[in-house]
Amino acid sequence: MAVENHLTVRDYFDRVLFGGNAGRPAGTAGTPSFHGLMSALGNQRRNQDDTAPAGLTVVDYFKNPVSAKCRFNFRLASAARQKKQANSDAAKGQSAPVPKPAGRQTASAGLQTAPQKSRDPAAPISPNSQTGSGESRMIEKSIHRAARRYNLPPGLIRGVIRAESNFQVAAVSRAGAQGLMQLMPETARELGVSDPFDIEQNIDGGARYLRQMLDSFDGDVKTALAAYNAGPGTVEKYGGRIPPYQETERYIDRVLRFSKQMA
Repeated sequence: MAVENHLTVRDYFDRVLFGGNAGRPAGTAGTPSFHGLMSALGNQRRNQDDTAPAGLTVVDYFKNPVSAKCRFNFRLASAARQKKQANSDAAKGQSAPVPKPAGRQTASAGLQTAPQKSRDPAAPISPNSQTGSGESRMIEKSIHRAARRYNLPPGLIRGVIRAESNFQVAAVSRAGAQGLMQLMPETARELGVSDPFDIEQNIDGGARYLRQMLDSFDGDVKTALAAYNAGPGTVEKYGGRIPPYQETERYIDRVLRFSKQMA
């Protein structure tokens, strides 16, 4: 069978998909269907030599490879698919899934916390904004009990809690400090705290330790806070003065600022 009696794939793409008019049979204006083009070419062949094309062959395709530039807009197509899906979900009474924000780390002691809404870091925080109402009442009750027991301002205890754990009862630092007032396990045992994640035990132990630091450094609040943060041995190493550590200096400033805000 003669090759010229076949409609090649190249013919099909040139004449149908890309609109080429060269060699197009009469009566095939526009973009005819594949079968329509075959029929028109068949009629043309019959008029010329009484033969009809037998159809496409793979040999024709490989002899006449076709390449074309893709002008498909993937971004628009993706948007169209999303809109179609949204319409479909709406028709079914479903809402589109909302992506969950990734978790973040607090600035203090590398604590792992749940995702939170963005807020002004300078704005005061109350225990209610970080814990459930039941926990917040327990925290506030424990703060006042410890403040009376160890003769401490409640605002100072709140300031330490905010700086240490941001009122996260189950907070654990990279160094292993635990609970609201971030007690190290060894310190917690010395203070008689058997469960550092128990709100009342943790706050009582942290307040007791803060009272010890105040008594050790002549009631100087800044030096006591430095000892709470860096350890009393570090403060004694520098002659009972605040160690020249940026982290400790920032910690003292934060606790005092939070204490005034939450007094």
